[in-house]
Amino acid sequence: MIFLSPLLLLGLLALPALWWLVRATPPAPQEKSFPSLLLLRRLTAQREDAARSPLWLLILRIAAVALVIFGLSRPVLIPHSSGKTNGPFLIVMDDGWAAIPHWNERVAAALSLGQSALRSGNPVTLVRAARSPDGAMPEPFVTRDSHALSERFEHMRPQPWPVDRAGLADELGHIDLSNQHITLLSDGVAAPHDEALQNTLSKAEAVQDMRWNPCDVLRLSANQEANGTLHAKVEGFSCPSRTVTVRAVAGNGGTLAAYPVQIGEDKILPLPALLRNQLDHFAVEGLAGPATTVLRGDVGHRRPVGLLQTPGDNTPLIGSAFFLNHALDTLSERRTGDASALLGSSLSVLVATDGSLSGDQTRNRVLEWVRHGGMLIRFAGPGLAAAQSSQQDNATDDAPDALLPVPLMSGMRQLGGPMSWGKPQALETFPATSPFADLAIPPDMTVSRQVLAKPETGLQDHVWAALADGTPLVTARSEGNGEIVLFHITASPDWSNLPISGLFPQMLERLIERSAGVTGTSPTDLTPWRTLDSTGGLTMPPAAARAVKANALATTEVSVTHPAGLYGPAHGTRPLNLSDHAPPLREEALMGTQLTPEGASPDRPLGPWLLATGLLVLLVDFALSLRRRGLLGPLCGVLVVLSFQQAQAQQPVPSALPTTVPQAALETRLAYIVTGNDDVDTASREGLQGLSDYTSARSSALLGHPDGVVPGKDDLAFYPLIYWPITADAQPDAARTKALNAFMDHGGILLIDQQGAGTDMDAGSGGAVRAALKRVTDGLTIPPLAKLTDKHVLGHTFYLLHSGFPGRVNGQPVYVARNGDEANDDVSPVIIGNGDWAHAWAVDASGNHPYAVLPGGDDQRTQAYRFGVNMVLYALTGNYKSDQAHYPEMLHRLGQDNPDTQSPSVGTDEDEEDAP
Repeated sequence: MIFLSPLLLLGLLALPALWWLVRATPPAPQEKSFPSLLLLRRLTAQREDAARSPLWLLILRIAAVALVIFGLSRPVLIPHSSGKTNGPFLIVMDDGWAAIPHWNERVAAALSLGQSALRSGNPVTLVRAARSPDGAMPEPFVTRDSHALSERFEHMRPQPWPVDRAGLADELGHIDLSNQHITLLSDGVAAPHDEALQNTLSKAEAVQDMRWNPCDVLRLSANQEANGTLHAKVEGFSCPSRTVTVRAVAGNGGTLAAYPVQIGEDKILPLPALLRNQLDHFAVEGLAGPATTVLRGDVGHRRPVGLLQTPGDNTPLIGSAFFLNHALDTLSERRTGDASALLGSSLSVLVATDGSLSGDQTRNRVLEWVRHGGMLIRFAGPGLAAAQSSQQDNATDDAPDALLPVPLMSGMRQLGGPMSWGKPQALETFPATSPFADLAIPPDMTVSRQVLAKPETGLQDHVWAALADGTPLVTARSEGNGEIVLFHITASPDWSNLPISGLFPQMLERLIERSAGVTGTSPTDLTPWRTLDSTGGLTMPPAAARAVKANALATTEVSVTHPAGLYGPAHGTRPLNLSDHAPPLREEALMGTQLTPEGASPDRPLGPWLLATGLLVLLVDFALSLRRRGLLGPLCGVLVVLSFQQAQAQQPVPSALPTTVPQAALETRLAYIVTGNDDVDTASREGLQGLSDYTSARSSALLGHPDGVVPGKDDLAFYPLIYWPITADAQPDAARTKALNAFMDHGGILLIDQQGAGTDMDAGSGGAVRAALKRVTDGLTIPPLAKLTDKHVLGHTFYLLHSGFPGRVNGQPVYVARNGDEANDDVSPVIIGNGDWAHAWAVDASGNHPYAVLPGGDDQRTQAYRFGVNMVLYALTGNYKSDQAHYPEMLHRLGQDNPDTQSPSVGTDEDEEDAP
């Protein structure tokens, strides 16, 4: 141990004076009451000495002051270090991508070794192995000052490219190594020119090689086959089997999917086509860095836009195409022409002005193109309004327009017309689910004419922008793998001033970014656009970064001149990842005597601990002094009373219930059956948590956190609804069957979910899951089932549901008891489906939805939540909603029937606001 401020130890000379001062100070006099003055008469006068402080109090105070003095002198505990030297000391530090997992430990070990050498009076030289962002090898740092060494390590950061062994050997060649003691903090990864470094280090007096656990060094690679199949592989050294999670991440940072991948395994990632269009990069969960991030770039995501227009539509300052061309001028590559020419080339977005989609052959071809992943953006106009009027005048033509996202009313709404406003309408704030959600709306934005959407159920699910009066301005709908978007105004300023505002190109840019991309050519020279830093985030390229030939990108290895990142134009980038074209990971041979990092730890300052202990002793002395003066009792009494009163005010009345009562008995909770599969159980817990939060926010039913239960072991009587996900390896269990039968007999509802088995989400497990469902339900008392429709109480318990009962997947049938259970108010004791609801409801710890829903996205997720709310309230309230259907009969029996009385409907839109 050493003292950084030894002069302060002179304060110890004051301890004798303090001893004398404390010893000479008598305690405070105490008053005594005597029963009679006769005792005083019998006292004889004697010499009286002043009472002195007791010895233990003197020692306590002296110790407190000594601790404070020692603390102010800044003592430092020097740990034992195996790296002590008796000559010049040289630290060679690997600071490339492979050093990132243990970077903090490396810095601490290097600082400890350097401080140990400096205390011995030896100079310390620091040499780094990775090139600086300017492309040069870092200059060796030589110092004899411990503070300067600490500052140098504090500002060091690892580089996101490999080390340069040849450059390091050249730097060491300019240093006289004959009398140097060298410690190499190696990353353990074999690199080119290791032999050159080995030969250079052999000239030193002594070489030690410090290594960390190589199993923490991982490298992710991913690729896509021609048929769209995605593969991922996590490389590592020969270590015990280990599984990590690979996340597919969208451009906004949201997780599209997560897959468990065993190290060394070539894993197929079954990501649907709709999600592949949104994929931005892959990352290993919990391990940020350039080696565990694989960028996708815009390769395969270039988004050319085709403009389908009518003759004369490009007239300056009048035609719709004129304003569209100006809005699209800086957004993407544009093409114009007829449908045959445009759809015959690679196209991502097709923009159609009013009247350009005429002819059945053109419309059929455009519709087929959309279903294969294209995005159609339409603009309204007099032609579209007239076509809707003509279609509605023809009573025999009831087929909806397949190239419209929503059905339209005939005619148009305009100032001075039959459906007129009093004044032009402003835009309403964009919905949170809209692609335009965070765009600023100019205050002078107005609309004077539009085509109106028919006010049908579910219309709001398709509205991306609306006017202040609630009428839609932009609507959209999924069609196959693509989307159809309609602006209910023209692309020229005839109906609105939107086309001449700055908001118009921003809205078009959002739509183009949302579309699926296409492959195409790229420039000859690809300049770096953004590169990965040591945390796996994108940043500006370093100064040494250089362009790459497009035809050479496939063989380029990552280095300081070609760092991992995105190359090419901003809207057509191509990725260069650290795992691309790199040799397999191999462990580097030892460069010297092996040194473990356990013995290398920084100095530990003891000053703060000594100061805190000294102050604590002084507080103890203060408390004892109060006690000797008789003041501690009253003071403690006052503090106790105040603390008790504060606790009484803040704490609730203690419950008289025993501590063994489960929480589900004290608050309403949902439950899920534990399957033993971590991924499935996590999705079940997150799904029921999301549904509980959604239900609590939108109804008066307040739900707590969901519980995982094991039927036959846990008491199920406290739960109104239990979610049971079926896995392919599920086996029958007599105890579970008995417990679930008792649960359903006493009014509980069992929701059985096959988790989308056999659908596009999980096509390979359909047969296995169906067989497992048959096994585990054998013995359950399940009544005859019928397909659930919107006529059932579940279709209007809280929300009116007319578009199915989707989960993560859509279109799967749901089955309930045909006649219900008479003993339980005709409530179905079981609900069986294949919607994979838990994944649709799931909300992770960050409040995000970790799983995508297909094919409807956020709209479908909302419908899944609504069906979940209906199920929860159905389980809590039973069949009460069906009583409204018998309202006229009930009035008739009471003798209060009135032919003019309107019976209430079974479910209304007000249910969303006024439901319990």
